[in-house]
Amino acid sequence: MSTKHGREPLFFYALMALAMVSWGGSWVVAKWASGYPAEVTAFWRFVLNALSLLPILLLRVESLSLPRGARLWTILSAVALAVYNVLFLTAMKHGSGGYGGVLVPTLNPLFSYVIAAAFLSHRLDRRMLAALVLGLLGGVLQILGPAFSLASFARPENLILTAAAAVYALLTHASARAQRSLSVFRYSFWTSALCAAFLLPLALPSGPFDFPSLGIPFWVDAGYLALAAGTFGTTLYFSAASRIGAARASNFAFLVPVSALVLAFLFLGERPAWTSVVGGAVSVAAVLAAHRSGGRGQSDSRS
Repeated sequence: MSTKHGREPLFFYALMALAMVSWGGSWVVAKWASGYPAEVTAFWRFVLNALSLLPILLLRVESLSLPRGARLWTILSAVALAVYNVLFLTAMKHGSGGYGGVLVPTLNPLFSYVIAAAFLSHRLDRRMLAALVLGLLGGVLQILGPAFSLASFARPENLILTAAAAVYALLTHASARAQRSLSVFRYSFWTSALCAAFLLPLALPSGPFDFPSLGIPFWVDAGYLALAAGTFGTTLYFSAASRIGAARASNFAFLVPVSALVLAFLFLGERPAWTSVVGGAVSVAAVLAAHRSGGRGQSDSRS
């Protein structure tokens, strides 16, 4: 179809795919940034992210005020987001970017479903339970690796990445509560500002304001995480989602692990283990099955 309306959905599908690639790329950049203290990188990521959101809020003529009903959930979201980012960046000091980019985005929706069932009175039918078990088995396969070694569970990157996925699942539920009375941009501004405030005391011993020692590569990495994967990716995602619908948009989230593997291969020279590919595919299929059976609690895959 050559009409404007025929081309329009393809344009927004392309925007959605670009947003997913920007999030997948964050795993490559996090690996590049692994030489810097995680708390310093996270601190500047959120400072830059908060500053970049101010013009968007002004253009949208949105108030910067934080409604009383959203304060607790926004603060809890910021705490979870700060912890997640420190874990995410620390894990890259031990493991590969492509591996992390598959394991966390495929595990956190599964953990989110488990939290919904355990604490939010969400009932699981047999189909949903089977999907969750299958998805978690996919995660176990990824962690075991080609050697099928149980000792892999104790490797630092696996412990940290699994914890990161669980924390992000908690963040998903807190963020859903907070955004009942906040737009995604005002929510992102406040969580970024609060994250920066929470992380500053942790970052100070590592010299976050020692600009000469940080160097240009640091600012490129922090800038990508804040602007490309943060403000740019989020804006693209929600702009496209508003046109193609939330259900279709959610299916694009699984481009994140695919793009993380491809970009890690291209820019880091990482060759993915077959267990990452197969285990990730199993987990993705399980989450899609759970989502289509009417389950709630699916998280996004931003990093």
